[in-house]
Amino acid sequence: MEKSTDIQHVEEFAHHEHPTDIELHHDHVASEALGGLVSDLPPNYYRSPAFLGTLVATCLSQISGYLGWVLPANTLSLINKELGPSPNVIWLAVAWQAGFAVAFLWVGRLSDIFGRRWFFIGSSALAITGNIIAASAQDINMLIAANIINGLAASGQLSFSVVLGELVPNKSRGTYNAIVLSTSVPFAVFGPPIARAFYQHTSLTFRGSYVLGVIVNVITVALYLFFYFPPSYKLLHVGGKSKMQQLKEFDWIGSVLFTAGLTIFLIGLNWGGGTYSWTSAHVLGCFFGGLAGLVAFCFWEAYCGLDYPLMPMRLFKNYKYDAIVACASIGAMVYYSGTVIWPTMVGALFTSDVAEVGWLSCAVGGSLLCGQILAGIGVRSLPRMKWQMTAAGLVMMTFIASLAASTGNTRSMTIAFLMIGTAGAGYVENLTLSTMALVWEPDDIGLVAGVLGCIRTACGALATSMYVSILNSQLTKNLPKFVGPAAVQAGLPSSSLPALLVGLGTGSFDAVPGVNAAILAAIGSPVKQAYANSFRMVFLATIPFGVILLVAAVLYCPNVEDYLTDEVARKLQGTSSKPKVMGKQKDAEQAL
Repeated sequence: MEKSTDIQHVEEFAHHEHPTDIELHHDHVASEALGGLVSDLPPNYYRSPAFLGTLVATCLSQISGYLGWVLPANTLSLINKELGPSPNVIWLAVAWQAGFAVAFLWVGRLSDIFGRRWFFIGSSALAITGNIIAASAQDINMLIAANIINGLAASGQLSFSVVLGELVPNKSRGTYNAIVLSTSVPFAVFGPPIARAFYQHTSLTFRGSYVLGVIVNVITVALYLFFYFPPSYKLLHVGGKSKMQQLKEFDWIGSVLFTAGLTIFLIGLNWGGGTYSWTSAHVLGCFFGGLAGLVAFCFWEAYCGLDYPLMPMRLFKNYKYDAIVACASIGAMVYYSGTVIWPTMVGALFTSDVAEVGWLSCAVGGSLLCGQILAGIGVRSLPRMKWQMTAAGLVMMTFIASLAASTGNTRSMTIAFLMIGTAGAGYVENLTLSTMALVWEPDDIGLVAGVLGCIRTACGALATSMYVSILNSQLTKNLPKFVGPAAVQAGLPSSSLPALLVGLGTGSFDAVPGVNAAILAAIGSPVKQAYANSFRMVFLATIPFGVILLVAAVLYCPNVEDYLTDEVARKLQGTSSKPKVMGKQKDAEQAL
């Protein structure tokens, strides 16, 4: 079958804009599916019910990702108190994280092949199921099962850059990402106090977050059903294989290797330094078993010979894309020190008031979101993305590493440094989200987004485990060093020191022989000093990652000005495509 004129035009344009001989998509795309230039779209296309309904659905879908995990994550100890106590509470985090990381690649790759509509409707429908199970959970194990489902669903819900990225002009992708991200302000920024308010002031307690998640996802599914009609399978594969043929030839072996390898690896990372020591058979078995599975997956993807492997290794021949993935992943590894360590740091150095800890915890989410919104504006308005990435990475590395100077007396400085550094991290994140697909053909936007999200999530999990392990090992050394002498000098028997150290971890000193109010007052300052010294090593550990990010940004990160065009990759179906009359050709562009 010969290509239509429209297909030839778009493919010639894409080859000019993205000079590469790397083939990832093997079928022709029908002219009806192509967006073309903004001037080619129907009048008021970006004000149409179809597009606006899709935009609102995407915003609500992204918000539900926060409701399904971020809010409950801020009350894990309270949840464990109500449903437990259970030693399995750690699996609440592992379950969501594993489901999210694994499914990210599935959603991107499969929606590129089979069309996006039902994958994103299905993600929100799956979240309804997960939230209903979580809201009715009677024990921790039931909540773990719900978190697996919510993690799988979140992979689609947080892929907003895929849904909108192909529907808007290249130059406006950053702007629309910023719009979607800004709608999450109530939960991304104020999630911690909202979660605690549900627990303290309603009979639903932690279940309130999940009930709200059900409501939001029901509305999202309805909006997607009525308004979201992206190109179908037939339009994406003109003259290609049938759906049944694609299913039979799909990369099932790669899917099994990837899912098993990454899940086992993440379990080992979360076990290490917490449930088991890093040298235990449990951790080493999972760690090396997971790595073996992932190595086998890479070899399979490189040599399987399938038309559509799950993660084509030739994808990484594009060094511009590699640099963007590296910046996104290493940026996450740096700022995760703030998201993971910050609430503990606030409680140890600045305040013991639960409500105040919740409000101060908003600094991370708020600053990250601020940086993301600014990057959405900057990627379109400022020249030279390479230097934007370098500057944002330098700000992030400098101010996050400067948190190593924090003590119990530097509250204002510490908060300021954290907010500036985290805003830099947010800037890096949205730069990568908005530009990752510009260096590839539009046919593969789901694939490149899925690969980046998967690698970034795995790197974030690695950083989380590493920072927690560093903190715990430093506390094991510093608490006896600073607290022990002060406690003995204040009158505590030396034989009671082990029990005192245990009490510092649990917050209860009832089982410490000889302890009294005077002794507890005497160890207040030494405890803060021990924690400050321990946090110092965590933040210093972020410096090597920051250096790698800067090298990737300066040497390899592309400038994308030439790609910021009026080209639209795909258009929603069912809208009028009649030629525009003179005087109305710029309606759609002006709507942006």
